[in-house]
Amino acid sequence: MKDKIDIVYLWVDGGDKKWRAEKDKWYKKITGQTPIYSGAAGAERYRDNGELLYSLRSVSENLPWVNHIYIVTGFNQVPKWLNTKNSKITIIPHTEIMPADALPTFNATAIEMCIPNIPNLSEHFILMNDDMFINKKISPACFFDNRGRAIVRYNTPHNRQRNIARWMEKSDKYIQTLILSCKMIADAYGKKYYWARPSHGIDPYIKSSWLECRNHPLFNRQIDEQIRNKFRTNNEIQRWMMNLYDLAHGRAKFVHTRAHKHGRHKVLDAIYNFIFYFKTRNSNVYVSNVCGQRKHLMQSATFCINDSPDNTAQQLRENKEFLAERFPNKCEFEK
Repeated sequence: MKDKIDIVYLWVDGGDKKWRAEKDKWYKKITGQTPIYSGAAGAERYRDNGELLYSLRSVSENLPWVNHIYIVTGFNQVPKWLNTKNSKITIIPHTEIMPADALPTFNATAIEMCIPNIPNLSEHFILMNDDMFINKKISPACFFDNRGRAIVRYNTPHNRQRNIARWMEKSDKYIQTLILSCKMIADAYGKKYYWARPSHGIDPYIKSSWLECRNHPLFNRQIDEQIRNKFRTNNEIQRWMMNLYDLAHGRAKFVHTRAHKHGRHKVLDAIYNFIFYFKTRNSNVYVSNVCGQRKHLMQSATFCINDSPDNTAQQLRENKEFLAERFPNKCEFEK
């Protein structure tokens, strides 16, 4: 894989008082309710715990081959520590990639649908959340094969119902959007990919294929309406559908992943990790609290420290201390 590969981040500073006031105003206007900061409007979805700084340090340390980095944000927000003069990084305002009647927006799934509109975005790119980190040097072959196909990591969903409507009814909003994404591909191509679920890691995409999917006559109405949802709903597709679209067209290679085990049962864990070595080698580790997970995280190729609504102030502090210890060196993306 010799083509250029870019990185795209979505970022927001949820501590910005002007942003918070605007979000609260629109939430009340749309729902008629005062925000309670749970679910689609939850504070943890927007809370800035400083992860982007350490995520960029991890990229600088371990992905020297990255062509360019785009940070998509709104409301004129720019991290105070960011070196905006660095030629390898560009801030992309929502206004530059989204239609005017969709703004302002507080919906990541709406913003994601517009990512291929980023000017000069390379044909091959990877999408990272600011709470995702590269833990060791990884080659482009981790994300794209020598034919340019996206290497997509997936998990197997639990308790899948044969009856899709019943499965939807019993699932939370996020799973409902994944099921809808699979259903749209199944309806269009007769290919049923309900056996896979995204592994919540760093995901590769092909820009021209994404645009092709986005403009498909069976999908474009759904996507156009979704782009204009200011907050998440359960009637949306995930960017996962673009991965499924690539799979249906032979542009993606799906790889089943398993989490590396590191617990109290050392012998059993060692046997498991040996048997599933190739499935755990480049799997993302996903935690919300690093307490008791430090050694596990240090052994992973990539990891995500997700901000849970249950995280206490102490846990948030411990998470940040871990990142500061793991990525202590200032990089070229900082002032």
